[in-house]
Amino acid sequence: MTMVSRPSSQGHAANGGAPHEQTWDAVETYFECITTCSLDDGECITRCVDQLRDDDA
Repeated sequence: MTMVSRPSSQGHAANGGAPHEQTWDAVETYFECITTCSLDDGECITRCVDQLRDDDA
């Protein structure tokens, strides 16, 4: 598995970087959520997807 470092938010706020940062946080939370789910637990994965969708709204 390849780890990707999180981009720095320094200097991006003036360029509209805040929405990007919020999206990154939501995606990171989603991946943290699904790593706690069993692959056979569709309800857990659905809950993580719903949480990502709610964070995006």
